[in-house]
Amino acid sequence: MVNAIEPNTISNGANTNGSLKKIDSLTAIPYVGSNPSLHERSGSDDEHLTFEVGRRRYIPLHERINRRVQDKTPFFSLEFFPPKTANGVANFFTRLDRFNEGGPLFVDITWHLASDPANMNRETSSSSIAAGCLDYCRVDTMLHMTCAQYSKEQTIKHLEQSKSVGLRNILALRGDLPHMDTDGVPIYKYRALDMIRWIREEFGDYFTICCSGYPAGHPESPSYKADLLYLKSKCEAGAQFIITQLFFEAEVFEEFVRDCREIGITVPIIPGIMPIMGYDSIRRIATLSQLTIPESILSDLEPIKHDDDAVMKYGTVKAIEMCRRILSNGSAPSIHLYTMNREGACREILQELGLWHKRPMRALPWDPLGSNHPLRCKEDVRPIFWSARPKSYIYRTRDWDDFPNGRWGNSSSPAFGDLQDYYLFHLKAQTKKEDLLKMYGEEINSFDDVKKVFVNFISQGPNDRGVKVTSLPWNEQESGVQAETKLINEQLLWCNQNGILTVNSQPSVNGAPSTDPLVGWGKPGGYCYQKAYLECFISKENAKSLLEIVDDYYPRVNYHLINHDGSFDRMNGEQTTPIAVTWGVFPGAEIAQPTVVDPLAFRAWKDEAYDAWIKNWANIYPKDSVSRKIIQKIHDEFYLLNLVDNDFQKPVIIYEVLEKMIKRTKETTNPTT
Repeated sequence: MVNAIEPNTISNGANTNGSLKKIDSLTAIPYVGSNPSLHERSGSDDEHLTFEVGRRRYIPLHERINRRVQDKTPFFSLEFFPPKTANGVANFFTRLDRFNEGGPLFVDITWHLASDPANMNRETSSSSIAAGCLDYCRVDTMLHMTCAQYSKEQTIKHLEQSKSVGLRNILALRGDLPHMDTDGVPIYKYRALDMIRWIREEFGDYFTICCSGYPAGHPESPSYKADLLYLKSKCEAGAQFIITQLFFEAEVFEEFVRDCREIGITVPIIPGIMPIMGYDSIRRIATLSQLTIPESILSDLEPIKHDDDAVMKYGTVKAIEMCRRILSNGSAPSIHLYTMNREGACREILQELGLWHKRPMRALPWDPLGSNHPLRCKEDVRPIFWSARPKSYIYRTRDWDDFPNGRWGNSSSPAFGDLQDYYLFHLKAQTKKEDLLKMYGEEINSFDDVKKVFVNFISQGPNDRGVKVTSLPWNEQESGVQAETKLINEQLLWCNQNGILTVNSQPSVNGAPSTDPLVGWGKPGGYCYQKAYLECFISKENAKSLLEIVDDYYPRVNYHLINHDGSFDRMNGEQTTPIAVTWGVFPGAEIAQPTVVDPLAFRAWKDEAYDAWIKNWANIYPKDSVSRKIIQKIHDEFYLLNLVDNDFQKPVIIYEVLEKMIKRTKETTNPTT
């Protein structure tokens, strides 16, 4: 039995003191694609586009590297170190998301002793950051791991933990040991070779193993030749590719590769490139690495050493020249950039080399880059509610042992984990409070002020303060509206102008090419379909009016209406049956059904959607302020609604339903005398 809807104390959203805001037409015609010739696009397809329902599998990193080497397709990878503070974690993941747009084959995370690297309960630990890169940024991740400081049992435990969180790539390193003998010589009980053997003995071929190479020879090795032979023994024990230490001259790397091949090392050798980003920093790094900076470079840097911009520009140009040479002459199959967690110079280098490929197509509507997560790589269906919060969905499903594949199915109790403060603190957009106030308003004095924020977000025009609203509390990224939103932009503006506060939507699509720039996804040669969907917050008066008219549109229109505490919960569909709202048809494959509207998942999403009002909006205002009270009142009194138009071939009628709802409310609140 559902509760009756009580009268509301906030304006219902319709323009009760004037006429209903209108547009020429609320009709949205099903989209069929902007250009049918898009299917004729040629060119090789990225690996992430090999999508077939039920057939996606994890491809080990070393296999993908070998494939690129055989095909002579250059690629790049990136190294990062863990952020030092908990406050820096979200910024780190945001930066990695931007790097991920360029298509790195993998990233690696250093084993930073000061971070307590094996402690998964510490936000800044190497292991925690690596797991976050894999889960939240959807990029294949390699974890550095050292063994000199630990017993064999401890190292095995570290590896078991890495496996438990889905990591499948390890850069096996010795590490540094503080213990010395009486002559001041370090004592190492275990070395990288030992760890590589342990990995193969204990874990078989589960992990892809990388080892380090030293183009100038390891400073502690008896000789350059001895170091090469030790490198060969690491490869024979199970290392599947090599990443080198930094070097300053292309000739050094080229000679190193020749020497490795001459003694029978056959695995890929990837050059580690560290762009010179600062005069003092590169000298310090060279000292720590026991490397000699060539005199020619020091001479070039001497006159500009106090000009940071000039030094960085020099380092960028030098890195581009060196990389271009070793890539073009075949010495290197790729480059591995030591980013020092810096973005600008690294991006410029990759773009100049032609390695930065901003991938134009989506593997799935909610998975733009594809996945090489050992479990999630098979996932191909999700509820639509988390479309703008994919990291939240990942966090709330992180404990699942298996993921929906092919179809969502009839659910009985989807086990969505609590969001808690971990997600809100670590993975929220790091927008400063002052920037949020500029977007949302220093003060909120009425419901009209709230509507304006939503309208400005949809229009992407500046607000009264000349500032763009680039995100709402329900969006993880400050990227504005999605590209497909332009297809229903007029309808969404109308909704928000009339107090229907939209937080999620998709247009109706009837057979658009899978390569369409607005709605396309999956491999080329397919066709994409969508049912029109809208999710919004509406006032109690509007909710009451909706219930009086919506049954007239059944079964074409499905709805689900719920309040903040779940005491009111009404829908006109099956209680446990999901509705497919996105699907695709592709050559030689089953029909893909990646997005659904599921009633039970909607109830799990409801708490998160309402929490966003308070945690991401109300809390930016003083505790007893009018602004905060208005947002709190919306949280307490508005209803969360989703609507699905099941006929994707006819003009959308969702907005017709909403127009009638508002007219009914207006007639009720302002009856004609």
